[in-house]
Amino acid sequence: MILFDGCSWTWGDGLENREQDRFSTLVSDFVGKEHVNISEKGKCNDGILRTTMEYCENHAVDLAIIQLTKISRREILDSKGEHYIRLNAGNKDLASLSYYENLNTNADDIANFYKNRFLLEYFFKVKGIPYYIVCLNRKKDLLYNTRRSSWQKMTETKPLTSLYTLFGGGRRDNTPFFNFPNGHPNKKGHQVIAEHIHENIL
Repeated sequence: MILFDGCSWTWGDGLENREQDRFSTLVSDFVGKEHVNISEKGKCNDGILRTTMEYCENHAVDLAIIQLTKISRREILDSKGEHYIRLNAGNKDLASLSYYENLNTNADDIANFYKNRFLLEYFFKVKGIPYYIVCLNRKKDLLYNTRRSSWQKMTETKPLTSLYTLFGGGRRDNTPFFNFPNGHPNKKGHQVIAEHIHENIL
């Protein structure tokens, strides 16, 4: 069983035949294995780490393909400990407005990204689960103006592939790989992502 987790890119937002054409289905078809896709629209890296580990603790997983998302997205547990609240810089809810006005910093976003990456890598190694991790963040999005955090120093030294680089790394409105105005990969874009992942998990 191949596990896929990520945000709306892995979920297949904007695809007419989402479950059929998203890259998770294409990769599983390439390798001839069943898969499960637990991605969600708007999911943050905290949530991706949490649900990936929860799934692997309760199910047999032969391979994990994880797509990390925008570094600014976060989640917090509500006061009753019952639900996770998603924080997004574009949201107008009180929790998001308060967090991004009073607490959020770019340095902390970057440190949190590397913390999530390290914990995923460490978890997979302990569990003996082969994995491949990609991200949405370009290299310039993950540069510090100050010294690197300890989390960054503990991750694998090889940089993660940014999915944007597969499409030339340019604007999303001048390539044939995106849906507009949705801004997510179209059917052709998912094929490109699937081919890249397939090549790197052989």
